[in-house]
Amino acid sequence: MSRRGVAPADTTLDCVGPFARDVDTLAAVMAAIAPGFDRARAAAAVAGCTIAHVIVDADAAIATALDTAVRASGLRVREAVLDELPAAFAAGLAVINAETSRAFGHLVATGKLGADLDARLRTAATTTPAALDEAEAVRARFTAQVDAALEHADVLVLPTLPALPITLQQARDGVSVIAMSSLIRPFNLSGHPALSLPLPLAGTRLKAGMQIVGRKGADEQVCAVAAHFEAALAA
Repeated sequence: MSRRGVAPADTTLDCVGPFARDVDTLAAVMAAIAPGFDRARAAAAVAGCTIAHVIVDADAAIATALDTAVRASGLRVREAVLDELPAAFAAGLAVINAETSRAFGHLVATGKLGADLDARLRTAATTTPAALDEAEAVRARFTAQVDAALEHADVLVLPTLPALPITLQQARDGVSVIAMSSLIRPFNLSGHPALSLPLPLAGTRLKAGMQIVGRKGADEQVCAVAAHFEAALAA
């Protein structure tokens, strides 16, 4: 889809897409903004699909909720390990630092930034060419690893976040949230289509997220599997 109007204009990270209250609405928005998106394929039955449950470190309640959702789906399941995931997270940070510094680093000299943004941009400016070269090597390895996992499954599933988001007070107190993106930033780096579906947690009204990752160019398949999980969780 078009990145016109998105900042920064020059980026290698894939992170543009819609938010919606349900999968059907999300698919409708995708059909409106993404040329070639096939809404009928996004609503197709997926009973014969195989999902790969990626084993990651996450809070016990979130891991249990994901296990419950996977069982409720009735789909064929296999386990997958992406051992390049931590390296891909670090590589994603290096890339976004370099690209953010290139796009907005000049604003530091204005003296008009808040202390937090000023500090982030100064840190981003220290990203070295060697670090960026290593990040690109990791990008290639991780992309290949995800592609290989998707040769044996239609989609990957894993938690969106490893823990529940911090509270507003924690944010005001300056608690770092960088680690919260440890399971999603790698797929921004690799460019695989991904969708996050609300995931009920037992004993609370709070919800976690289930991330569904598909093959490149198979956005409709991701939506179709998400719709299947959505229906299974609502049953």
